[in-house]
Parts: sequence; structure tokens; C-alpha cells
Amino acid sequence: MTASTVAKVQTSLGSMSYAEYGAGPPMVLLHSLLTDRHAFDRVAANLPGRVIAVDLPGFGETSPTQPSIDSFAALISSGVDAIRGDNRPVTVMGNGLGAFVALAMAVADEERVDRLILVGCGRTFPESAKPAFAGMIDAVASGGMAAVTATALRRIFTEEYLADHPEEVEERTRILANTNPEAFMTACRALQQVDFSDVAGDVRTPTLIVVGEDDQATPPDMARALHDSLPNSALVILPGVAHAPQIQEPEAFVDAIRDGLEHE
Repeated sequence: MTASTVAKVQTSLGSMSYAEYGAGPPMVLLHSLLTDRHAFDRVAANLPGRVIAVDLPGFGETSPTQPSIDSFAALISSGVDAIRGDNRPVTVMGNGLGAFVALAMAVADEERVDRLILVGCGRTFPESAKPAFAGMIDAVASGGMAAVTATALRRIFTEEYLADHPEEVEERTRILANTNPEAFMTACRALQQVDFSDVAGDVRTPTLIVVGEDDQATPPDMARALHDSLPNSALVILPGVAHAPQIQEPEAFVDAIRDGLEHE
């Protein structure tokens, strides 16, 4: 689907670039560390309302910020406030990094967010998973984005999907190559520190948690722990997909979102 608007808005915290589709109540889409806002292109036309696909800090033309999820959330919240046109709360959907940012937006101000859709998320990363971020930081610092491409592809998709979709490998490789290395490393540092363990129980926002059964980046156990902590949440585990179900299985992903929203 072609965006009706591709624009950039300036706020007191910096600029935010975005694309939007359709009309109606706003739904904000936040991409993962390993993709960009185009990761939602296959599903945007089938999502309800005014769909706003945002570039996270340091990605696209959005300003960089400090290496913390709270800083990411503050910049995106200021940008959303500037473009939404009224004070009505918005639905926020995030994938991976974007899901943590979405949750941070609700933690900071629940009146701003009326629904959360968290795709590949958790309260925090287990200690055993954190060295992966340090490894990616070191690899990018010494070898640029090409040094993490193979690792990234296997965190986004299943091996079977990669083998059957060489065109997707080519496209994702191109996108990763165009990612700002400093922005990538900043986001990795933010994810190393993220921890909602002490505050997740206070979030009353209706939340749909979606995770791929084969997600290696944010495994189902992380989603289950988050579901157990969020008092107003539902959990959907999609079979046969990994970290980016909106790319790998867009129809199943949209069906899960619709079903989840209808049964709130």
C-alpha cells in the first residue's frame, strides 16, 4: 500500500519522520531494531483507522536520542502528540524494539494510549540474552552493519522462510545496510537496559501480546512472563513464525490483531 503522506514533524525533543495511511482513529506502528517502518507495508492497508508508521529515533529522518527506552518513548510521544490533531488516546503497535517503546509510552502516560499491541516483547531480557546485544554493538563498531546482517536475518525469520524467500533476504540485507550504525548501537544499548519488571503490573491499558512460536529474538517465554504481569492483557502465539510475523505471515498476523481487538 502506498502511503498517503510521508512527512516529518518537529517537536521540542527533536524531529520524527513517519508515513500514514487511511483515516479514522490513529494507530501508531513502531518497528523493530532489525527492520524499519516499511516492515508494516504488507499489513497497513488491512489495519483499522489512520495508520501512522513511525521511524524510531536515529532511523529514517527521526532525530537520535539517548540510549534508553524511556528517551525513545518520550521523543515518539512528542511526535505523535504533534500530528494526531486532538487529545484522543491512540492505539500503539510495536514490534521488538518498537514494542518496548510502546510499553514505555503507556507506562509514562496511560491517558495517551488506549490500546497496546506488543509483537515480540517482554518485561526485560534474561541475563543470558544480553551478551547478544553487546556482540552486535562490537560487530557493528568494527565492521559496520554488514557484520550483523547474517545474525539479524536469523533473528527476524525462520531458517525455512529464508531458504524459500531469497528476495526477502535481499530486501532485508539492503535495509540493514542503510541503517545508521550509531542509531543501531544506541538502540542495542537501550535494549540491554530495558526492564519493566517493577512497573508492568501497574499498566491497565488493554494489551494484546503477539509472539511468533519460533521467535529467537524475543522468545515466547518472554511474552508469557509479560502476559502474567499485565493485568489487562491477552496472549496470541503464532505458529511457524519468528520475530516479524507481519512480514512472514501478514494474513495470519492481521487476523490475530482483528480477533484480539474484537475480543477485548
